[in-house]
Amino acid sequence: MTSKPVFGFYGGWATYRSGKGRCTVEDLNPDLCTHLIYAFVEPKDDGTLIRKDDNEKNVMDSFNDLRKRNPRLKTLVSFGGANCDKSVYAKVAADSILRKSFAVNVRGFCIRYGFNGADIDWEFPESSSDHSNFVLLLSAMASELHSHDLILTTSVGVNREYDVSGIARHVDYILLMSYDYNGTWDHYTGHNAPLCWGTVETDYQRRLNVKASVSDWIGGGAPKSKLIVGLAAYGRTFTLTSTSTEGTRRPTSGPGRKGPYTDEAGILAYYEVKDMFEQRMWDSEQHVPYAVSGDQWVSYDNPQSIQKKCEFINSEDLGGAMIWSIDQDEFQDGKFTLLRTVVKCLKPTEPACSMKCVVL
Repeated sequence: MTSKPVFGFYGGWATYRSGKGRCTVEDLNPDLCTHLIYAFVEPKDDGTLIRKDDNEKNVMDSFNDLRKRNPRLKTLVSFGGANCDKSVYAKVAADSILRKSFAVNVRGFCIRYGFNGADIDWEFPESSSDHSNFVLLLSAMASELHSHDLILTTSVGVNREYDVSGIARHVDYILLMSYDYNGTWDHYTGHNAPLCWGTVETDYQRRLNVKASVSDWIGGGAPKSKLIVGLAAYGRTFTLTSTSTEGTRRPTSGPGRKGPYTDEAGILAYYEVKDMFEQRMWDSEQHVPYAVSGDQWVSYDNPQSIQKKCEFINSEDLGGAMIWSIDQDEFQDGKFTLLRTVVKCLKPTEPACSMKCVVL
């Protein structure tokens, strides 16, 4: 019995952060993940890819060189992401010639830079034609990549429409982005990645959790062995309208203040949460922590909540886990606190000795 796959995303921009937030390829541990994914390369609406400058080419070379330290490691490159114009994928996926061109270009990119495969991150297909075209795009990708022994994965959103069985036919793994269930768009506090629902929630809100999303994808036809549960190494932050110290569904006036290293309102890396919040609490219904400091409220994950989710992965015999992103974990000095929790939980234990065992 082998360990379940552990996918770790690495945001290439992390190398440009300052101080303790700067995470370079040299900071990564190639022995912790089975698959490392470099994010992102941007597609163009003519099926080509945005060209990389020499600096990023060097970073990708170093990224793939991590396999010299662990020959079992697989490296992938993710195309798209949250900042990619969704109309680009919609246009490419709708045209058979563009689909083929894009697939050929992705395959060439992987071979040229030495990646073992590609992840397609379209955020998000919206119309019914998008849903069917997405399957056609993945079919073209699978034909091109699999014929060259390259891996194909796709990162998919939660609580969104997909042709689940169609997607599952073509990809090696489905990376479920089971986070961002709540955020400042809600105008009230809520957990970023709860394991299950809480009694305070409405019927709709009770679908906004990891267990419900996994159930939806399995029910739609995703094989458990291909379903990879996403875990968050960051927290979603809020500014409260009035100081409050506990509970969810508290009124908010906007995103939380920027962190000193990630520099993005409404989001903090795990290591920033630990530095900035002392009053931390545990939601025993939804199995996640949250923290409060004055008018700042954050929902995040810690080793305890990550452990709970990995136990769920094991109990349901799901494919494995994915972390977005390992550069937001407590990576400093090689700690990788959350990632190591995942690896330890998903690594099989030695079976107890049966009557047929011979003890020497």
